[in-house]
Amino acid sequence: MKYDRQYYLLTEDSQSAPYMLSKSEKSDDGLLKLLSMRSIKRKVLGPGYVHITMGDDGNFKPCDYHEVLPAGLVSEKFKNILDSFQLPGVDFYPAYIENRGNIWKEHYLIHIWQNHRALHPKRSVYDGTYEDDRFILEKMSLNEEVLNKVPLHERLVFRLNEDPQYLYHESVVVALKAAGLTGVNFLNIQNWGPGSAFSTEEEEDDFYNNL
Repeated sequence: MKYDRQYYLLTEDSQSAPYMLSKSEKSDDGLLKLLSMRSIKRKVLGPGYVHITMGDDGNFKPCDYHEVLPAGLVSEKFKNILDSFQLPGVDFYPAYIENRGNIWKEHYLIHIWQNHRALHPKRSVYDGTYEDDRFILEKMSLNEEVLNKVPLHERLVFRLNEDPQYLYHESVVVALKAAGLTGVNFLNIQNWGPGSAFSTEEEEDDFYNNL
């Protein structure tokens, strides 16, 4: 279970959570492929457009992270931090946030297509059948036998092949935390489960204590 301590998911915080953002019909059709587990660079020919679908849009100000499906909408600042790791299988596509006649540029939809079939089939808890990926994941645990064979730089940020969950290694999380980004919390996968919305202050303290 050594890898369970090392990986985190991104969640929204109190600044970003009051708003629900989603891609609008103006977005390039290629961006419908953001769930793909291979590159879609040849399919995306234009930018994405994001609008507010829930929340008080009169008070809206963009954060560095918004939970736009499937893998998030991030600012230029956020993107630059990830770029510094030269992550394989992680691409960014320009997206404009539109609200009440205002347009915010320098934001990006993330496409994480680096993927590993890395769930531990016995320690993870799921409702359904693991073998054919027909299940609802309820608790995740990572498979050491799989990840031991993957060089660290190829698993710093990746998608679970079995389920659309996007995992960030603690070394990347340290850099993101140090940047003082807005709109984002980090949830250790040991504490993840249906209904887990955000990390607690205790988990924040544990994160630094365990480094």
